[in-house]
Amino acid sequence: MAKAPEELGPRARKTRKKIIDTALALIVEHGEKGVKMTDICERTGISRTTMYRHFGHLDEIVEAVYLKVRADFAKGLEDAIKANPAKEDRLDVVVNYLAEFFRGGLTQKLNLTDPAFLRKLSLRNFDSRVKLYQKILEPFFDEVDAAKGSKVDRALVAYFITHFYASLSLYGEHSQPYPVESLIRKLIRGIAYLPDE
Repeated sequence: MAKAPEELGPRARKTRKKIIDTALALIVEHGEKGVKMTDICERTGISRTTMYRHFGHLDEIVEAVYLKVRADFAKGLEDAIKANPAKEDRLDVVVNYLAEFFRGGLTQKLNLTDPAFLRKLSLRNFDSRVKLYQKILEPFFDEVDAAKGSKVDRALVAYFITHFYASLSLYGEHSQPYPVESLIRKLIRGIAYLPDE
């Protein structure tokens, strides 16, 4: 049984990261079904023995790729907020990050090479994204609560953001003449300001 990543030493963590990064690059290039353990070994220069010390089979690597994409997305969003922590700017920071991440191309590339993998990735990370949006948009929600005089359904707004973003990732930017930022901002504001039932 492989050790948990947090139990590994620095060299082993570096090797594990190299395997995961390479697996993601190969999935982007060839799709999930086009990637074999031997491909990862060849690309990284890591022996099969070393590979199997970290991952027992390809499914474990794919799971690690899902977690990497989730962690990278969350860290990027947290870094964007650290760069502009003003609570009154939170909605703009989040919207701009989402648009930037979308245009970064990972989801678009995955959609071209392996739409089924992208769907699995979206589903695998869906609940964590809903929780993330609820947490990071708290200052915006508080502002809306004060303006409306009632609580925003944070879970509902976060759910729709996640659904819309997944849809955007799977179907592309077919939003002309509206830029992605405008669509995301309108969606969040529209749902947040919905009257209570």
